[in-house]
Amino acid sequence: MLRILKFIGAFLAAFLLIFFIVFGFNMNALFTLLENSEDIQEGQEWVAKTQSLKGLTEYIGQQPERVSVASIAIENPDSSILYNEHTPRTMGILSNIFTVIEYARQVEAGELDPNEQVSLSEVAHYQLPYMDASNHSTAVEQLEDREMISDQNSVAIADLVQVSVEFNDLAASDYLFFRFGSARLDSLLDRLNIEETESPLPFSGMYTFMKPSLYDMEVQQRMDTLSSMDRETFDSLAIAAAGKLAENETFREEVFLQFRRDEGLGIPFALQRDLLDFFPKTTAWEMANLMKSIQQEELISAEVSRRIKEIMSWPLKSSRLQSDFSSYGAYYDSRLGLVNGIDFGASTYTNEPFAQAVFFDDLQLAFWFHMSSNLIHQDFEQRLIWDPALRQATVNEIRKNQ
Repeated sequence: MLRILKFIGAFLAAFLLIFFIVFGFNMNALFTLLENSEDIQEGQEWVAKTQSLKGLTEYIGQQPERVSVASIAIENPDSSILYNEHTPRTMGILSNIFTVIEYARQVEAGELDPNEQVSLSEVAHYQLPYMDASNHSTAVEQLEDREMISDQNSVAIADLVQVSVEFNDLAASDYLFFRFGSARLDSLLDRLNIEETESPLPFSGMYTFMKPSLYDMEVQQRMDTLSSMDRETFDSLAIAAAGKLAENETFREEVFLQFRRDEGLGIPFALQRDLLDFFPKTTAWEMANLMKSIQQEELISAEVSRRIKEIMSWPLKSSRLQSDFSSYGAYYDSRLGLVNGIDFGASTYTNEPFAQAVFFDDLQLAFWFHMSSNLIHQDFEQRLIWDPALRQATVNEIRKNQ
């Protein structure tokens, strides 16, 4: 009994910590917590069961509607793990990988100077209050610490691309989306023979377009309106909203005011999670194969692939990962109800190369807080590359439940 009480106390402490980091230390945040108290109990039974990665493999096997895994063993294809690999899953900020690829392509083609200066004030136009705003703040702080910001408050576009990947900076991602343009990105997807992945969209536009109060609607009414739209209409209106946010100061001030007033979207946690259904989708299979092409330096060209690999290699700054990996690159995301990641690498133990995509989508809220606060999905992906026991445990649980 004492051990159970200790566990519950530790979970609540971790939950409260990540909640206040995300939503702020104020009374309104506390009221938000109380209003969502029932929703955040979803999946509590899995929190206790997934204190180890072995427990997480049980979740993966028993929750197929929420999980996709594609772990491609490049030199030994028969030992690859493929689980719901063609099921559409929300990309989240992983959609920014196509912006990164287009950046690398243009630099290698001589179409873009990586030292081109970008105004940080222009980037900030895309940062909605309370929508992963701390990620943007952290990215700017890191740019300052690395002495990459000029006296004119600008940064090299190469450095902006780097922090957009490292810190999941939505504002930087949106700026780069418009810097390259949706037509260029769609053309890139065609060039890469991408068939199961929807076109990237700017986050500021999607969140602005989704916010009920901006359209004088109740939450369910707004969701019903969005559900009635076809993909093309939704995409064009989300892009238009982000463009107006950047270019029209009056509109931006009104939108920012409402996001500050409501401390974000102003809707319950469970419905915020449900809104992810409107985000662009991809599949683990397609993203893992994209990682495979980068790993093998076959994506567009060897030079383009190496530049992308360098950008994605940021996790190797960790001494722990340096001891486990001879090479590694990754891009991760975590937002309410979703944790996912794409990566490639080879362990120091076998030097066998892998390319992977792992998606946990539409998660129960208590389980999401547990996964997100402990970075469990990152640990799982990394260890799939170097830990054969975890790979076998994952395969066993998938087979047991199929």
